[in-house]
Amino acid sequence: MGAMRPSWVEVDLAAIAANVTAIAEAVAPAGVCAVVKADGYGHGDVPVAEAALAAGAPWLAVALVEEGVRLREAGIDAPILVLSEPPAEAVGELLEWELTPTVYRREMVEAVERSAGRRVTVHLKVDTGMHRVGADPDEALSLAKQIAGSQRLELGAIWTHLAVAESDPLGTGRQLDTFDAFLAALAGAGIEVPMVHAANSAATLSFPPARRDLVRCGLALYGYRPAPGIAPDLDLR
Repeated sequence: MGAMRPSWVEVDLAAIAANVTAIAEAVAPAGVCAVVKADGYGHGDVPVAEAALAAGAPWLAVALVEEGVRLREAGIDAPILVLSEPPAEAVGELLEWELTPTVYRREMVEAVERSAGRRVTVHLKVDTGMHRVGADPDEALSLAKQIAGSQRLELGAIWTHLAVAESDPLGTGRQLDTFDAFLAALAGAGIEVPMVHAANSAATLSFPPARRDLVRCGLALYGYRPAPGIAPDLDLR
């Protein structure tokens, strides 16, 4: 191990605000959800979140409950989506700090329902072909019915993750077709969904049909393109 070199990283919050504004203008009427997981991708989660909100992003997203708690402790009261299900023992903390849970397993739906002292809005994640996280469409339909029938839970959104948006437009199109078929099945079951979101940075920039009601931007927020040449006309700093 050599000696640590002193280093200085300067994060231009005006650049983050400008990127949020540029993305918001490009995707309107969809809103921007600023993904500030991993300490804002190493840029400082609280200042980045505050800059994004001030620039008009209505939502924030984090990976872990403790990341959401840090934002709440800093006084941020905007909606914060936790992108993956936490361990069961973290559910109480998630609800106490009024974070919005993503659910995709029956155990988590039931854990949130058991722990909820009030009506809790959840976002249901459906796996449309990434096979990493999310309920397959049949299971998701069953979970949506369970949530819709619950006294304590409210279905705030349906979402999915487009895994290959930067490299595979055909695969992404197939994922969106699966997503739309699922949304049609929900409507057919009489389940209303106030919000739908699917696009990560790559889909936000390169696949307009994915933009829906909300776009979840991590990389683009920080001025990076998920692949070279994506959305060349969008001015990201």
